[in-house]
Amino acid sequence: MNSRTVLLYGRSLLLSGVAAGLGECSGLQVAQAATWAETCRLLAERIPDVLIFDLTDTCESHILPLLFKNPHLLLIGLDTAYNQAVLVSGQEAQSLTLDEIREIVEKGSRQEALDEAYSD
Repeated sequence: MNSRTVLLYGRSLLLSGVAAGLGECSGLQVAQAATWAETCRLLAERIPDVLIFDLTDTCESHILPLLFKNPHLLLIGLDTAYNQAVLVSGQEAQSLTLDEIREIVEKGSRQEALDEAYSD
């Protein structure tokens, strides 16, 4: 099984909880960065398969250019104010559980993740 890499960017407690939950999954390498400078250092080492960030505490002007430079990158924004996770493809999935986030992260492509998220 190929290992997938996940980078969580931000300082919220929600991100720490998601990181802990994803860290229990075999085949996932999970890293966290609290600041944009730390995130840039980790991105310079390797572009992750998935970037999860806090929508309420993150400057999207840092995040969105990553998608244009790395179209394979799966971006998931967590919005605690509205209890939803937003897939940056422009579609959103409301009230995702940790298990549902884990399923999306483990999928091999953005389309598979979207198909899975909206199959119900």
